[in-house]
Amino acid sequence: MPAGPDATTHNSTYDEVCTNCDTSIPGQGSYCPKCGGLKPSLAEAVRHGHSYAVPPPGLTTFEYYGQERRAVRSWRDIARSISAIFMISFGVYLVVCLAILLYGMEIVFPELETRSFTLPIVFFDVLPFITLKGPLLYGWYLFLVSAIVLSAMWVFFGSARGFVKELTMKSAARDHSPFFDMCGLMFAVFFINTIIVLAMMAMGSEVTDPIEEAETWELLLLLANASVWEELIIRVLMIGLPLIAVDAAMKRGFKKPHKYVLAGGVSIGRAEVAMILVSSVIFGFAHLEGWGAWKVFPSGLAGVAFGYIYLKHGLAASIMLHFSFDYLSMPLLVFDDSIALALVVGIGILLWIGLGLLFAIYFTIRIVEFLSRKTYFDHIGGGAVAPVPARTMYQQPYPASQTGGWGGVGRQSDHESYRFADRSGATAPSSRSYFVCPVCGSTGARWMAGKMQCLSCGRLFE
Repeated sequence: MPAGPDATTHNSTYDEVCTNCDTSIPGQGSYCPKCGGLKPSLAEAVRHGHSYAVPPPGLTTFEYYGQERRAVRSWRDIARSISAIFMISFGVYLVVCLAILLYGMEIVFPELETRSFTLPIVFFDVLPFITLKGPLLYGWYLFLVSAIVLSAMWVFFGSARGFVKELTMKSAARDHSPFFDMCGLMFAVFFINTIIVLAMMAMGSEVTDPIEEAETWELLLLLANASVWEELIIRVLMIGLPLIAVDAAMKRGFKKPHKYVLAGGVSIGRAEVAMILVSSVIFGFAHLEGWGAWKVFPSGLAGVAFGYIYLKHGLAASIMLHFSFDYLSMPLLVFDDSIALALVVGIGILLWIGLGLLFAIYFTIRIVEFLSRKTYFDHIGGGAVAPVPARTMYQQPYPASQTGGWGGVGRQSDHESYRFADRSGATAPSSRSYFVCPVCGSTGARWMAGKMQCLSCGRLFE
């Protein structure tokens, strides 16, 4: 158990801010839920020589708390790094798409003078909501472009530090930057969509596309509107806002409900899964009338990806993932006479589809892990988190039923906080002694193969 003057500081009920990434660390936590850094008050105690936990052999106390406790690089580190390298090509293409969006303003604005545009609402069907024209239409289009550009800036700059770690094989397992997750989901869903389209063509079925005859200015407006408006009316209205009601009904005491609108950092439990699935079904069937029955499943699958990244990384990330799908072919449509561009994009698409197969397998495994509450392949290939001694556990001053969320608006959904026993599993030292993951800060854990497994990040600890 922790000893020394830092123990009372550790049990403080006051939140602290991580000095590495500015993430909020709950008062009852020890580590940053985002980067794994030690809480500032404990780091200060360590610098003054106070004992908090006995580090693994070969590491000083300061090294133990100041560095990621990883073993040799595993095949997963190498695969993640290689994937990140190929993702750079998609990032470059995404910048081109953003340039097309800005360039397209010169194409769209002259057309808006005599046009009107209807914003829809979606509930298994697309229904007219409000019609914009004149200054309102100009203002709305400027809002769409601004929202997409600002979302791109958030994803790129917010991912920079984590993505560099992924490139250099220094990132924690299962802890991905927004850009990495966005690309992985994009590739996986794109791969599955491609397989569906090829299968339909092989069977002689017609793959309808209601927007293939649309003019360029109309596509620039329609697809920009879909990237932003559909995220607002599907993800925010059908996932974010209902979660506020769920928290209120279950009296979880979440102090910043408005952050559910922007989302990001939300732990995914039963309520979140239900809302993702319901909103995705509605999103899929909204494409039925315009696109035909073949589009329902791919759109619903994309809706699951949008909902997941919305909860995990926020509204900006879901807008950019949606934009990535909708504007994928836009450079070829605007510059339809460029053979070189068509060749480069074609090679890129083949590469991304190939990566999509790998990411489809990866996310399928993650889904199975979520459903079975087991982790797979963590024991293969090395690179596992080094065992942490039992003395990293601390006296939790709150009962298990009151343990709260970790980081952003996250919370330990649907998981019970287990009392920590010694390695023999025979005794629990105190009814107020609880497991705290030293990597992600979660209090949810279970016994697995004689070790404690964190229910949030999946690490195993002795």
